Amino acid sequence: MSILFGVDNIASSVYQFPRSQSILEGDLAWIGTASLHASSYHCLVAQSPAPSCHLQRDAASGFSQDGSVRIGGIFPVHDARVYQSITYTSKPAPILCQTFVFDNYQWLQAMVFAIEEVNSNPNLLPNVTLGFLIYDSCRMLQRALEGTLWILSGHHRPILNYECWGTHLPAAIIGDSTSTRSILVARILGLYRFPQISYSASSSLLSDRNQFPSFFRTIPSDDYQSRGLAELVSHFGWTWVGLVATDDDYGQQGLRILQEEFYKHAGCVAFSENIVTSQADKNAFHIVQVIMNSTAKAVVFFATDYDMIPILDELVRQNVTGKIWIASEGWSTSALFSTEKFSKVLAGTIGFENHNGEMMGFQNYQLSLSPLGTPGYMFIREFWAEAFGCNWMDQNSSLNLQDNKKQVCTGTEIQEGLQKNHKYVTSFRFTYNIYTAVYAIALALQDLMSCIPGKGPFHNGSCATIMDFHPWQELLMKVPEANPLELKVTMELLGRQGNSRLYRSLFLNALDPLLSLERAG
Repeated sequence: MSILFGVDNIASSVYQFPRSQSILEGDLAWIGTASLHASSYHCLVAQSPAPSCHLQRDAASGFSQDGSVRIGGIFPVHDARVYQSITYTSKPAPILCQTFVFDNYQWLQAMVFAIEEVNSNPNLLPNVTLGFLIYDSCRMLQRALEGTLWILSGHHRPILNYECWGTHLPAAIIGDSTSTRSILVARILGLYRFPQISYSASSSLLSDRNQFPSFFRTIPSDDYQSRGLAELVSHFGWTWVGLVATDDDYGQQGLRILQEEFYKHAGCVAFSENIVTSQADKNAFHIVQVIMNSTAKAVVFFATDYDMIPILDELVRQNVTGKIWIASEGWSTSALFSTEKFSKVLAGTIGFENHNGEMMGFQNYQLSLSPLGTPGYMFIREFWAEAFGCNWMDQNSSLNLQDNKKQVCTGTEIQEGLQKNHKYVTSFRFTYNIYTAVYAIALALQDLMSCIPGKGPFHNGSCATIMDFHPWQELLMKVPEANPLELKVTMELLGRQGNSRLYRSLFLNALDPLLSLERAG
């Protein structure tokens, strides 16, 4: 049943709905008094056929491993490159996570590796086993939100404001990668003071403790990078420079600070263009046309590797030469520099990279994984196919037709061949940041275990126990700058800023057919 009524030429009218008409009974209606301020207004009151109310959503699914305490992780293992149109006449199509991203899969592996390392260390969290909950965000805001709610609620169909865990909530969430997705996640987690550590979200917005009270990161703020890029440009005497940035939080905040710092160094901006992240082509043709028509020789790109792909494709297509690219850390050490078709256009690029540390045993850990030896391991078959350039026979026929020149995957390929693969490098992007994040959480939990009753940080000096604590209680624990394993923790944690030496400069030298990274400082 539906009732349509109109109010015409009335400045303010009041209608009192019966209080018996409740949303709990399935009616779409206002309860109480509704004021209408309009000269012409129509309202539809509809009664649903079933006495229920629910949100339409797809089931969320991730990977999990049990433990005494679990850590959540959100990683963009795939790209969602299919842009679905929204008509508002039917339920939106599910997000298609299509392209497997080799680099990003190593981030997931780094988290699992660190957890296993902590579990095998008798001096860290004794008698406590860490588990995990890992979700693939596919570089999509919707997926990042789904993953967050899945981790919080513990249900394949996330229930807002409810948690269905038999025990306590996970200790913290590591992720997501980009600043925009991390901000979305932080808005949710901040409501509950639930700890979140991002491994690559560097936007200066996230340093605001009032807005993001429980957000931490193992990467420095873009405040430092933007100042460094301005100093780098000034050092080489480039005073007429083009600026290109993504139109999201990462790019726009970085661009704003970069412009301010650039002007302080007596520089001038030749042009400023946005990479439109919501478009499949990222506005690449227009951007490249502006670059070609400008007299500026140096161009700063404040972007991620994912958003740079259409730009680089267009630069190659239009055969742009004679320009110097300056890369932010979002793409300066990505696999793009190992892609043969980009080697010419990227030769001579300079930029910044994050400081990395050594993860002893990580390469051997990766080499120990195989579809036969660890068949249930997350995305192991996709990883194998990407690493060895083969296809599995049970993939759908369209994929096999497209890649009919590839060999059939057997699972017995020689793992040592990975070390010769250009995608498999010794300096992994952001993996050390993830490794550090796991240890930061483990050390906070260790502090919980070491609490002395009567001297604790909570009410009347009380302590929380490792088997019965609220995630926000970790925020009051102090994380040392270095743990007993001599792992240096350089992060914005518990409000601390990073140290002065946060980035290293890079010069990307041309080789045939790939590029080598040479550290300049």
